[in-house]
Order: sequence, then structure tokens, then C-alpha cells
Amino acid sequence: AMPIRARQQLSQFLEDCLAWRKRELTTLKLTVSKSRRHEQAVFLRAAICLLYAHWEGFIREAATAYISYVATQGLRYRDLTPNFVALGLQSAIRQAGESNSPLLHTELVVKMTSGQSDNAVLSWRDAIESRSNLNSKVLTEILCRVGVDGTAYQSKKPIIDERLVGNRNRVVHGEHLAIQPDDYVGLHDDIVQLIERFRDDVENAAATEKYRATSAGE
Repeated sequence: AMPIRARQQLSQFLEDCLAWRKRELTTLKLTVSKSRRHEQAVFLRAAICLLYAHWEGFIREAATAYISYVATQGLRYRDLTPNFVALGLQSAIRQAGESNSPLLHTELVVKMTSGQSDNAVLSWRDAIESRSNLNSKVLTEILCRVGVDGTAYQSKKPIIDERLVGNRNRVVHGEHLAIQPDDYVGLHDDIVQLIERFRDDVENAAATEKYRATSAGE
């Protein structure tokens, strides 16, 4: 349960979150491969929806857990990388952006400058918004939010956007989409690898204190 305060707690949380999802997806893949031809089309349509659900569920859950961990480390704004400073000042940034008021604009500048010694307050519970499908654009925003380099994910954009999110949307919107068994197995393997990569990136970010500003403590 969150909030997460220790690195071991974060690792255990990520392991538990991933374990039940992988068990369910493995069961589903085996069910698809062993099913009869007339059953297989139905299972494949259901499988693509569940694969997407675990993709979105884990990425959002893992990102939120990591932000929760950073939020409980008792750091000041000047100790944090810009992505976490932006999260802490998100409300003030939005208010200033929506207003022509010099007062609000000045308050934001004060928070960004003289307020750097203040203890960081990160609203981790709603840091990862869930209003949109988790396509490559939303994934890039989440990677930015947690401060993880997104370069390795760029080549997977067609897989995420078309083969996963696009096909899932066609199914849930009632289209009669025919999914081939081999295509699903390949997609399953690609998405599970991406999920595991994100887990590793989050764990490495915590282990190397990637959330700390490079000048922190100097």
C-alpha cells in the first residue's frame, strides 16, 4: 500500500504488481493457443483488451508508486530534478498560465527562485492522470513526469499506438476485428517486455537517486 517510503518497499510493490498481471496474461496466452478455432477468435478479441488493461494498469501504478517514494524522501525543491519541481509547482503553474495577473506570475517566480529551500510537496496520488488511453504520447508524458529517458521506447511507438491501443479501441467500440494468433503472441511478448523495462527503469531511478538534482549536496 502507498505511500511508499523505502526503496525495498518500492521494489516489493513493483514485484507484486507485476507478478499477478504476468500470471494472468500467461494464462490468457495459453488459453488462446489451446482453444479451438471457433473459440480462438473470441478469446483473441478479449485478450487484446486485457493486454491493454495490464499495460495501462502497471505503467500508471508503477509511476505513481515511484513518485510516492520520491515525495516521502523529505527533500527540498532545490534537491530535485526539474520534472519533480514542476510537479510540486503544478498548481501554481496552471493558475499563472490561465491568468494575466502579475501577482500570480510574480508568486510563481518567487516559488521557483527563493522558494527552492522549501520542503518539496509532491501530490503523488493524482500525479499520473488517467483520462486518456495510454498511447505513446501519454507514455512520453509519464516518462517525463518520473524523469526516465524515453529514447528506448521511441522505436515501440507503432506497436503501442496501432497494434495495441488501436486494435483494443476497435474491439471495445464494437468493430469485428479479426486478430491472428501469431500476431497476438508477438504483441503479448512485446508489451510484457515494455512493462518489464519500465519496472527496471523505475527501480534503477530509485537506486541511483535519479530524482536528485545534479548539484544537490554539493
